[in-house]
Amino acid sequence: MASILLTGGMGYIGSHTAVELLEAGYEVVLYDNLSNSDIGVKDKIQEITNKKVSFVEGDVLDTELLTQTLEDSNVDSVIHFAGLKAVGESVEKPIEYFENNIAGSISLLKAMKKADVKKIVFSSSATVYGESEYLPFDEEHPTSVVNPYGRSKLHIEEMLKDVCNSQKDFSAICLRYFNPVGAHESSLIGEDSKDIPNNLMPYIAQVA
Repeated sequence: MASILLTGGMGYIGSHTAVELLEAGYEVVLYDNLSNSDIGVKDKIQEITNKKVSFVEGDVLDTELLTQTLEDSNVDSVIHFAGLKAVGESVEKPIEYFENNIAGSISLLKAMKKADVKKIVFSSSATVYGESEYLPFDEEHPTSVVNPYGRSKLHIEEMLKDVCNSQKDFSAICLRYFNPVGAHESSLIGEDSKDIPNNLMPYIAQVA
């Protein structure tokens, strides 16, 4: 069975994706710098699935470590969750967002090229749509970003499109989330931000 690398795999969406992949029979490698997640998530994933999961502590800007991880784990494809993700914070710290999100993605693509990995699913965002021209949004809606976070996501989408055009055997899928909510039925994993919540539901839960 194929081995899949999840960058940012210890985070909210990454950890739930890891559970689904493991239960579907895939081998999973979690790659995370733990800046907004907890090392204990690995044990919780293994408790839920009763399966072993590999973890590498590292930053997506570390191309050498990424390459080594891809090669050592015989990775077949990547799901890219790693990135800073707060809209408000991105307005205050645009350079940090461009470095982490865009440069981090370039680092990942360089590592994938070195390791000959040619399939990626990218965790994008509905912020790439900007202000609505019509509702509901669909995939044909024009993109028009209004903040650095959304701009970083759209730029990565466009980079992936260019890579696909340059390498006919390279494939990429971009997922544009709105407000992901919920937790695993076991209650062992869910959204547990170390800092100010980035999504809507944690605020509602705190008020409740």
